[in-house]
Amino acid sequence: MRFRSKKGQLPFIELNGEEIADSAIIIKELSSKYEKYLDSGLTAEQRNVSYATIAMLENHLIWIIFYWRAKYPDNVLKGYKVNLQHALGLRLPNSILNFFFKITFGRKGTKKLKAHGIGVHSAEEIEEFGKDDLKVLSEMLDCKPFFFGDEPTTLDVVAFAVLSQLHYLSKDIAYPLRDYMTEKCPNLIGHVSRMKDKCFPDWDEICTKLDLNAHIPKPEPETKEGKEGGEQEKSNEQEGTEGDKIEKELEKDKSNEKESTEENKEKEETK
Repeated sequence: MRFRSKKGQLPFIELNGEEIADSAIIIKELSSKYEKYLDSGLTAEQRNVSYATIAMLENHLIWIIFYWRAKYPDNVLKGYKVNLQHALGLRLPNSILNFFFKITFGRKGTKKLKAHGIGVHSAEEIEEFGKDDLKVLSEMLDCKPFFFGDEPTTLDVVAFAVLSQLHYLSKDIAYPLRDYMTEKCPNLIGHVSRMKDKCFPDWDEICTKLDLNAHIPKPEPETKEGKEGGEQEKSNEQEGTEGDKIEKELEKDKSNEKESTEENKEKEETK
């Protein structure tokens, strides 16, 4: 099972053997293929508003949420109840995978945030940015079931994808931005619930089985008679390979850190 597209992106789909990555391109291709256009009922002005708001969601608010994830990777695992063995399809113990995730996700995430620009701000400033975005969305939605009326459009789809990451974070995990949305923007909570009920009637089953196609019957699992020895060998080989990959990744991170430290030291000596 593959977990990322050839471009290294999520989500991605395969349509008639062709891989399509990036949400915007996926929606465009599916709309064209099945002649179903979510925004067909919008005016030109509404489409422009939708385009600008989606840009805010994808290029600003989602990075504010990503900032929290990079800063608190341990809370990401706990808050979303992530089982890395299942998510990555690996056999290594979760304790090792969790340790590796916390180190690499935090470091790489911090670099991405700085490259984006949001990472240069203080935590307080970033939180205020997020609250401002939520306020804009809340005022846009107002008392309507969806952003442009009684039926969802592309903006509703994108908003759900982003806001659900706040709403469905475990309440046991402290996150001020999630609390702000709950207390100050209750209409956004209602929007998330409506989109979930409309688009994912089997949501609970999906979350329980961790299977996006829970409604499709699955074949009976194969019997293990006569295969245990071979499977054990494969398991050991896989664990060895996975362990080597993780060790190399950690060594690479340490090497990069060392090089960065030496460069800074040289700069200071030059001064």
